[in-house]
Amino acid sequence: MTALPSHVQELADRVAAGHGVEVLELGLRGQGRGRVLSVVLDAEEPVEADVVEGVSKDLSRALDEADPVAGSYTLEVSTPGLSRPLHTRRDFRRQRGHEVAIVRRGAPAADGDEDAASVQGVVVDADDEAVVLEADGSQVRVPLSEVVRGKVVLPW
Repeated sequence: MTALPSHVQELADRVAAGHGVEVLELGLRGQGRGRVLSVVLDAEEPVEADVVEGVSKDLSRALDEADPVAGSYTLEVSTPGLSRPLHTRRDFRRQRGHEVAIVRRGAPAADGDEDAASVQGVVVDADDEAVVLEADGSQVRVPLSEVVRGKVVLPW
């Protein structure tokens, strides 16, 4: 991705904050007329489509007025989606009430079970230290320091 002037980040942050969300990623990719200014939004709760649309319209207007990016580009505003990997407290808090699968750092169980370092369950809560899952009728606390990767388990 191409480096952007800091003013672009400031504009995007201000517009996103006005809609109650924040900019997770911002970047310019491609070359010539095929360049895309990509803005990925995030929040504690899922970001609704009307919020994405509002940010897109307001940011487009702000970018047209300030003109901080030379040349032409297409503005693309989106959210991370369900396939986004989960690592942090914030990532897991956003998934409260949803089923996730976590691969934990550590060795397999003595019986050779390769899934021993994995756990799947519904996110109950997450703090700066761990994520708490409801799994098989009990709560499991997984320290964030042990999380190699997590992902949402899709219902289909």
